[in-house]
Amino acid sequence: MNQYPVFFDDESHLEQFTRQLTQRVEAAYLEGGYGLGWRLLTSPAKTLLGAKIAFLGLNPGGNTQSSSHDFLTTESGSAFENESWAGAAPGQSRLQKQVRALFSFLNVNPTDVLSGNLVPFRSRNWACLPNKKQALTFSKGLWRDIFAEAQPSLIIAMSKPTINAIMPMLNVNKLKKFPVGWGRITAYKGEFERGKFIGLPHLSRFPLFGRAESQETLANLLL
Repeated sequence: MNQYPVFFDDESHLEQFTRQLTQRVEAAYLEGGYGLGWRLLTSPAKTLLGAKIAFLGLNPGGNTQSSSHDFLTTESGSAFENESWAGAAPGQSRLQKQVRALFSFLNVNPTDVLSGNLVPFRSRNWACLPNKKQALTFSKGLWRDIFAEAQPSLIIAMSKPTINAIMPMLNVNKLKKFPVGWGRITAYKGEFERGKFIGLPHLSRFPLFGRAESQETLANLLL
């Protein structure tokens, strides 16, 4: 049984929920022996109160935790707009520009999207993350609770490991594959109980937005 009751109807409940999330992540971080810091959401806490769209990447990358980045939420707004990543000006890294183009395509303000990392524990790359099975088991339980409260009707997962983790959690059905114009790389579209699921390749490696070869696929996926 989940030892962390999940409920909130107002700001006090939201505060309680975010405090519980922090406690859960910090406990799992210590238990798993991770040493490069952690980060869960790249959006403000308000997006936990019923965001219509959720966007998940895999896990925070890099060798260090930036002192200017928050751990649990990003109260300054969307990290895809406001933060400096990979030495670029705020909002100008390749991934930030691609994700903002995705949000623009969906006609949604980035600060209104529930966005974050499936696995909150930082690693130089996914292959370097220790105890991946343990991390995924923990993280799927965490996001199951988050989705149950926020109840987004569109959930977008970026990268194959994220897609593979989220689809069984949501019991995605009616799944279709779409070529994206990058060789054999595909995107996915399906349905779950409350809405629609989209699976995208990692947009920093396979930028789809602004690329002519990918426009037809994006229209079929997102419209």
